[in-house]
This record gives sequence, structure tokens and C-alpha cells, in this order.
Amino acid sequence: MNIQNRILLWPLGLVGRVCVVLTVAVTLVFLTNAIFYGQAETYIVDDVRIAQLGEALSTDLRVLAAAPVSQRSFLAVMLSGSELSVAWQPASITPALPGHHPVALTQLVRRLTADDPILEQAHLDLYTLGPGSADVLGSQRLPDGSYIHFRVPGMLGHHRVTRGLASAAIAAGAVAIAAAMLIRGLSMPLRALVSVADRIGSSEKWVPLAERGPPEVRGLAHAINAMQDRIQSLINDRTQALAAVSHDLRTPLTRLRLRCGFLNDGEAQAAIEADLDEMEAMVNGILAYLAGADDPEVPRTINIVATLETLVDDHVDRGHEARYEGPDRALVHVRPLAMKRVLSNLIENAINYGGNVLATLRTREDGALEIAISDSGPGIPESEYQRVLTPFYRLEGSRSRATGGIGLGLAIVQREIAREGGSLVLGRGDASKGYGGLRATIILPRGLPSPARKTEGQGEQV
Repeated sequence: MNIQNRILLWPLGLVGRVCVVLTVAVTLVFLTNAIFYGQAETYIVDDVRIAQLGEALSTDLRVLAAAPVSQRSFLAVMLSGSELSVAWQPASITPALPGHHPVALTQLVRRLTADDPILEQAHLDLYTLGPGSADVLGSQRLPDGSYIHFRVPGMLGHHRVTRGLASAAIAAGAVAIAAAMLIRGLSMPLRALVSVADRIGSSEKWVPLAERGPPEVRGLAHAINAMQDRIQSLINDRTQALAAVSHDLRTPLTRLRLRCGFLNDGEAQAAIEADLDEMEAMVNGILAYLAGADDPEVPRTINIVATLETLVDDHVDRGHEARYEGPDRALVHVRPLAMKRVLSNLIENAINYGGNVLATLRTREDGALEIAISDSGPGIPESEYQRVLTPFYRLEGSRSRATGGIGLGLAIVQREIAREGGSLVLGRGDASKGYGGLRATIILPRGLPSPARKTEGQGEQV
């Protein structure tokens, strides 16, 4: 597995990552302690219990071997205790076959029989009921062929490590919960920082960020607040400059237009008025482009199909070839007037350059809306798709101000769509349908509020 795949397996959030690290660390510590102390306890207890077990087995063997057969069962009960239970079995009954023989018991038999020849002669056998069992069972044969069966509870001590694992799991879970609660509080300032950063460049008003949390986070919050103040200052300066430009340029243009009316030369008058119209269009276009970021319009949920059909019908009434194809209803959460200006701009461009216009709408697999405006004109070269979206750029074949403007139309459209969280893609239309010119496609997220927050009259999503 490469490093990239390993990173993808990590939790996405800061809280999740820190909790995983702490949980793994605590679990490893507890496991190490459980194994170490479990093994240490087993070895210490084994040394003592091995000696006790060997002595008890040897004593029981001697006592029962010397006792009459009629008393052996009673004596076996008397010899039993909490650490060792004993039972006697006559020779006429075949002893049960032993169960599981772990390596530890094989070694234990060797130690017991090596220290006591009597146990070796009694054919001592030790076993367990199965893997993981802590109780040790065994048998030894008396000289007359009868058997002594015994049981030693908890001899192997495996259960100690099991209890350690359970303790590790409980402790790790408690640490993870506590860490999640603490780190969640520490990460709240970071989430607030992300929220403020997302609003940079949007139409939303600046909101001062609370400077709280660790020193590093407070420092970052202070820097972002200072940046917001500087940006707001630049916006205010630009607004004042726009107001000055609007006044200083429009006033002389108005005077020139008035003076032009007193000219006796009709041809010169028409030429001057055309230049004045061009200059006024340039001023209006620049002001519209620069002032767009300050648009205070509030987003609302609208039926975008109604807006499209209204614009298309308006051009049909004016004698243009325009039509719409798509559903009758599609809700989207946008700024209504801004989106109407965007669609109107694209349809106007298609009418000016292509003559015939086709507007289509469909819902993509990801739920976003796709609005396409196609025309029947010559289109533009693919190499120019990105350049025509830059401000003040105009194609060489469109120098006429009557159709080309000043190169701000598509730039304004792209900016307004980006403010709605969408994108603008230029391409070639479908020539088989008669619309093989430019195709401007708007990909727009619906951005609908949750049902609990829907305002009255908004309706349901389609």
C-alpha cells in the first residue's frame, strides 16, 4: 500500500485523527502492561503452585494407594480443596481420554516427574478442556490399576492477559471519548476560521472573528481580522473612486451631447453622437463590472425555468428566433436579478452573433443544473475559449461596438456565476440541430435550503 492510500485511510477531521493516535497509544501501553504483568504473575505463581501441586499429587497418591478400596472415594473427597479437587476411579472403568495438551503442560509434567520418581511411575498426565482454558486436569495411575483424577483451577493463568485486554479496551474508549470532547472544543476556532476564509471574495458581509483558542489560533484569527479590515478599506476606496468616476465622466459626456445638438452638420452630428454612445457604453460597462462585487441582493429559491422562458419569449416577441427545451420547473437558490442578468447577457450575445438561439436545461447526475445557451453563428475558435472570459478582451472579428461591446460581457457572466458557486464552460453547439455556433453552458448547484429552513411559498424541489 503506497503512502497516498495510507493517508486516505485516515479520518478526515482533526478530532478523528487525534483520537485515533491517542487511542492507539493508550491501547499499546495497556497491552504491553497486561502482557508483561500477566506473564510475570504467571511465572511467579507457577513456581509456587508447581511445588505445591507436586507435593499434593505425591501425597494424594501415597494416601490413596495405601487406603482400602472401599475408603478411597471418601478419602478423595476429603483430600479435595479450592486449589485441587480429587476423585478416585476403579480399575474396571476405562479412564476418559485427555483433551488438549499445550506445550506448557508437557513441560510441567517433565518438571513434576523429574522431582518426584513416584509421580513418574504413576504415569502422570496433564491436559486442558481446550485452547484458552486456564484449568488444568490430570490423572495418575495407582499400582492396582485404578486412577486418581484431579482438577487445578486457573493453573495456566491465561485469563490474566484477557482481563488486561478488556481493561485496555475500556481505557482506550474512555480516552477516545475524553479526547474527542476536549479536541472538539479546541477545533471550534479552526472551523470558524474556515468559515470566514470561505466568505473571502463572496458577497457576504465581513464578520469579525472571535480571537480565542490556543495562542497559534488566536494569532491566526487576529491576522485574518486585520486582513478583513484591509480588504474592506480597499473596497471602500474603490466605491468612492467609482462614485467619482461616475460623476466626472458622465457630466462632460452630457455636456458634449447637448452641444452636439447645436451642430448644423447632420453627418458630423451623427458621427459625434455615435462616439458619445460608445463612450457612455464603455463607462457603463466598466462601472457595472467594478460594482458587481458590491451587489447587496439576497439569494432566494426561484424557478429558473420561468426566468429562462420569460427571456426567450421576450426575444420571440421582438422577432428573433429563440426557443427553450427542458422541464417546466427547476428550483435553485440564487440571486434572482443577478441570474436574470447573466441569462439575458448570454441570450443577447447569441442573438447578436448567431441570430437563432436555443436554451436548454437539464439536471445532472450530481444534482446540479446545467443551462446551455447555443446559437447558430460561426462560433469562436477553441483556442479563444479562455481568453474571451478575461476582462476587456475582444475577438478581432468583433470590433464593432454595436455587437462586441468592450469585452466585459462574458467576464461579468463568469464572475456572477462563480459567486453562485457555479461555473461557465464554453464549447461548440450541436450542428445537427442547427445550432453549431457557440455553446455557453452554466453548471449551477441548486443550493436549496433544508426543508426545516424553507420559507413559506418556496415549494418543493423537483
